[in-house]
Amino acid sequence: RPEAADWTGACERVLHGFALSLLVDERRYAAVARYVNETDLGQRLVYQRVAQGQGRSTPRVGPLSLVAKLELKASPYRDWLFDELSRRFDYACVPDLAAFRDAERALTREGQVKHGRERHEKDDRYRLDDRSRWVLGFDNRDKLALFQERVAGLRGKAAMLTKRLEALKGQRDATSGHALACQQLMNLRWEDIDLTTQLDLIAALEAELRALREGNRDLAVLGQRIEAARSALRQAETALGDTLGQRRSILDASNRHQQTLAELDRDLADRPLEAETREGLRRRFESERTPLTLTNLDGRARVVERQIHQAKEAAVAERTRLTKLVEGRLGDFKRRWPLESADWDEALASAPDYLALLRRIEHDGLPHFEERFAAMLKNQSTENLAALNKYADEARRQIRSRMDLVNEGLAEAEFNPGTHLQIEVGERLLPEVQQFREQVRGVLDNVWTGSLPPTEAEVRFKVLAGLVRRLSAADPDDRRWREQVLDVRLHVEFVGREIDTAGREVEVYRSGAGKSGGQREKLATTCLAAALRYQLGGREGGLPRFAPVVLDEAFGKADNEFTELAMRIFERFGFQMVVATPLKSVMTLEPFIGGACFVTIEDRKRSGTLRIEYDRAERRLALTPETAIRPQIAQIYANGSVS
Repeated sequence: RPEAADWTGACERVLHGFALSLLVDERRYAAVARYVNETDLGQRLVYQRVAQGQGRSTPRVGPLSLVAKLELKASPYRDWLFDELSRRFDYACVPDLAAFRDAERALTREGQVKHGRERHEKDDRYRLDDRSRWVLGFDNRDKLALFQERVAGLRGKAAMLTKRLEALKGQRDATSGHALACQQLMNLRWEDIDLTTQLDLIAALEAELRALREGNRDLAVLGQRIEAARSALRQAETALGDTLGQRRSILDASNRHQQTLAELDRDLADRPLEAETREGLRRRFESERTPLTLTNLDGRARVVERQIHQAKEAAVAERTRLTKLVEGRLGDFKRRWPLESADWDEALASAPDYLALLRRIEHDGLPHFEERFAAMLKNQSTENLAALNKYADEARRQIRSRMDLVNEGLAEAEFNPGTHLQIEVGERLLPEVQQFREQVRGVLDNVWTGSLPPTEAEVRFKVLAGLVRRLSAADPDDRRWREQVLDVRLHVEFVGREIDTAGREVEVYRSGAGKSGGQREKLATTCLAAALRYQLGGREGGLPRFAPVVLDEAFGKADNEFTELAMRIFERFGFQMVVATPLKSVMTLEPFIGGACFVTIEDRKRSGTLRIEYDRAERRLALTPETAIRPQIAQIYANGSVS
């Protein structure tokens, strides 16, 4: 904690070993123990087995406890770590030795640790403020900065020592020169340095030589020749001196160049180059016609540096271009196959993931699967889709053919005096159905003529996959869409056309809107009879022998004329009618029924029935005064409606 910064060194000394231990989760304990046991780690390792969620009894720590001076980072192991610190390192951080002596377990700022009444410890092998040995903390940036600072200091010290070593080498060379000179002086004799005697001897010899020359012509000539030789010798000695001076200058320059080479070698040793880089630099420096020397080294280095800089800029530009090119290809792949690359982005850093997918595809034999995919797309998927499409077309044709049978029956039943009703089947141009049909046609188009290109096959497969997904989805919107595109009954609309005996269209019925109640009931009854005829009619157009139709509250708003017309329509279609109707329609229904039953209810609690005989010869109810025991039937009998 920041307020306990002055205790950092002492805490580091106490917790150093514990902080370097490894925490192993209970689930991975067996694997870690086996690996550590079988592996030569080459160093000391301490690891702690941690059981998550295990109840522990954590002792309470006081405000002076070492544990109270620590800040614990939030992690799955925080509770375990707090319990372990409280159990093992509950040392009182005391301000003086008096409190240190009284405490059971204590720690001073100077790093002295009291483990119990008897055992005490103070480890001063390292300084308490040596931050290089500190290990506590949430990151290592401060420690890394410390090591970098030390590296910089050591480099400066190494440079200083190198300069001192060079100076000492110079002193050693000068001392060697002095020692050589002293050795030469010790080996000299007096005769070697007695200049006066030698000069006197030379003068006497010269005087004798002059006397001989003057007395002998040949000697005079010889003397002249000797003088010329001496002059030549002096010139040669002068030239030799100049040459020796030049040699010394060259040697001095060579020494300087050797020192420069030595410094360059040391600098190169600190920054080693790979063989390929070294060879590339050699070719660049030797590309000029003039040989490379130390004199032209700096100029040549500037030229090479400029060439490398230009090559680097070109390489960076090319790398940028290639990076954009690669990222563009990755983006194309991600857009074409979003599911396979959902967890990757288009950056170059994700290229290894794409390459791993490529290697997996190549290893798994994608071409074989592509061939199998094309065969299945052609032989199975499209066949099923073609069957579905054929079934829908057949269902639509069946609706029209069966409606022809209905219209045949309607043509023989009057809808109004002198007219009959015809039901026309038309197409409902629903947008979703039209789109579905276009997608089906797009998948099936030219699929049987030959092999499809891979791109075209993928496009058709995507369309097919989308159709299958929506057809098999459980979402309410998808279920509504599936019902709409597959239920062919929703793809057609029925329009009623009233035709007279001359074949002219009298009226068109698209709905019952704008019609009276009786007209709507009449239209509904006619359409109901036609719908039942359509529903019960088989492929041959016939009806089953038993085809009852039950109408409740029938013809409540229709007049007797319409009631008779409706019953004739049902009779023409071959239905057996079971009708529940008010008493006012009984007489109209008599010719179309084979029996009757009267139903009453009293006080909405008790109901009863009365069977009425039917005279099949007269096609009417056989009502007599004896059978008219109910008031309602007696009233009908009294009105003369029946006999």
